[in-house]
Amino acid sequence: MIGGEFRAASNPLLGLRRMPRLNVAALRNELLRAGISPTHVRRTLTELNEHFEDLVDERLIAGCDRDEAEQQALQSLGPMTDVATAMLDQPQLKSWAWRWPRVAVVVYPLACVAALPVVPLIVGVEHAESITRWTLGLLLAALVTATMFLVLQLAITLT
Repeated sequence: MIGGEFRAASNPLLGLRRMPRLNVAALRNELLRAGISPTHVRRTLTELNEHFEDLVDERLIAGCDRDEAEQQALQSLGPMTDVATAMLDQPQLKSWAWRWPRVAVVVYPLACVAALPVVPLIVGVEHAESITRWTLGLLLAALVTATMFLVLQLAITLT
């Protein structure tokens, strides 16, 4: 079953108002698996949650208790399968990789190869202090090693 439940978005122990949220995880997973663009899925689920909250607020103003208001809001929204079907019937909502899989097979690996030189820079910026310490340590070790080799070479040459 897709959707049809709600969950609390706040902590009642802290005294926060319990805002109803429609549980749309199954709908989200189904849409993403079917190739709908994550941007469209996120936007649709946000609008669906906001509409659900508006419906609950209307029912609360009309005098219903919270549980009854949430149940009526769920009935007003209807089954989530209708939302999924409506979105799946629109090919323009599919992600570009789903619409052109052969292009994606070429572009994704090229993008990863192009990103490889950037990753050390990003890591380097985040860990500059550690990299500086290691670099100075290695340079000092190289200097000591080169000095020892020079002393050995001079000892061999002069004897």
